[in-house]
Amino acid sequence: VRKVGRYLTDALNALKERRDSISEVRGIGLLHAVEFGTDISAAVVSASNEAGLLLNPVKPNAVRLMPPLTVSEEEIDKAVERLDTGIVHSCS
Repeated sequence: VRKVGRYLTDALNALKERRDSISEVRGIGLLHAVEFGTDISAAVVSASNEAGLLLNPVKPNAVRLMPPLTVSEEEIDKAVERLDTGIVHSCS
């Protein structure tokens, strides 16, 4: 879990570097939150759901990811890609 948790942290931080709308990534283990500079979490959740990723909108400007303990690095890559798709659709 620690190895995959670090992989998720690194993947989300890499996404943060590409998307100005992300203001902060925080988490421990496999429980992570992505915070946005504006209140777009509802739109990100909706667009991400359409792309096949379930997210939890914990604040108007933040979403939470809670993958299962058995998640693989390949599944994390797909999840981050789908989150990116949701962000792009929400900001356009």
